[in-house]
Amino acid sequence: MKSQKQLLAQNIAFLMLVPPESKLAKLLQFCLATTITAEHPGKKAAEMARELMEKPSNLPYWTQDVMRIDGKYSPEEWKALANMELKDIDEFINTMLEELESLNF
Repeated sequence: MKSQKQLLAQNIAFLMLVPPESKLAKLLQFCLATTITAEHPGKKAAEMARELMEKPSNLPYWTQDVMRIDGKYSPEEWKALANMELKDIDEFINTMLEELESLNF
């Protein structure tokens, strides 16, 4: 249980550093809108997050994979996806990664 609390504390600290209108925040809001209903949801979520970080240029395909994992496309997911404004994928990714690097976490 202690490691769960440490993980939560670390995640809260990270989230407190993310500017609310940043590209990074929009990605995180999308993630919060999704639901993973796999046999081992924590493991699946970690795997999917790693996939995105290893190949961020796959973001459009990744968002679709994440949305379909529970077999449903919720209005909240669509709203969060639209809020990401993925018109220029390279610009979104580059800005998001710059924001991540600048967090000084």
